[in-house]
Amino acid sequence: MATPGAQQMRIEFDQRVPMRDGITLSADIYFPTDPAREAQQWPVILSRTPYQKATMAILTSGKYYVEHGYVFVAMDVRGRGDSDGEFVPHFNEGRDGYDAIEWCAAQPWCDGNIGTAGSSYPGYIQWLAALQQPPHLRTMIVRVTPSDPFVETPTGLRSPMHLCWLHYVSGRSNQLMEAVDWTRVYEHLPLLTMDERAGRRNQHWRNDMEHPQLDEYWEPLCYQTKFEQVDLPVLHISGWYDDEQIGTPLNYIGMTARGASPTARANQRLLMGPWGHAVNTVAKIGEVDFGPQALIDLRGEELRWFDR
Repeated sequence: MATPGAQQMRIEFDQRVPMRDGITLSADIYFPTDPAREAQQWPVILSRTPYQKATMAILTSGKYYVEHGYVFVAMDVRGRGDSDGEFVPHFNEGRDGYDAIEWCAAQPWCDGNIGTAGSSYPGYIQWLAALQQPPHLRTMIVRVTPSDPFVETPTGLRSPMHLCWLHYVSGRSNQLMEAVDWTRVYEHLPLLTMDERAGRRNQHWRNDMEHPQLDEYWEPLCYQTKFEQVDLPVLHISGWYDDEQIGTPLNYIGMTARGASPTARANQRLLMGPWGHAVNTVAKIGEVDFGPQALIDLRGEELRWFDR
């Protein structure tokens, strides 16, 4: 268990983390500094994101966990932000996640205990890393996690909104979404060339469109058929009004029924609130106001989970 209490903090920016193929990913590392503590080793919380690690939200999380006795590692995924390589959504994340976790565990400032956390895509890729069974991964907090391909879009074709996301992450930095007339894009046919209507040919969109059935192309992205390979306690978080809400209860049920061990099956927790995809940020959804009790100390809940 981490030791709570105010800690001073230092940050090491753009630390290069080697992957098995020689590519290096960029991590900002937030350290507690406690001169009274002889053994400068700490448990680590790792957050890997395609949405840029240099944000106020990441900084706030880093400060919070440092204050409670953790090292916090924020990492740009391959091909995004300051990381090298090409961003190919999902397909490299299992191996890269394993390598990042084990790199953290091998550092002299780590006590060998790694937890991961993230929302949406950063939640999804935690599952892909967990399937690789990194020895030092102790637990995950997964928020608003999308399901496997063909679960939320059973017709097989990606939703046109998926192109919106692909456009957003199509460069090394986040793209300005307001520059595109998305109503006109969504009216465009055929779907295959919808990317050009948005102003940028997107090979990832084209690749997905070429696989309208659940074939071997999609296999590396599937985790919900493989809970038997995950031997971890997991805190599952979502909102009843999340547009990808179906994934979180399915994952909770899947792990409680099919997790790799009795201990894993017994140590799953589900936290749902009257929230959308941005959980625990507003108490009102549309015309319905759920009142002040709709917002909770979610960060405190997550800290208690990591401490345990």
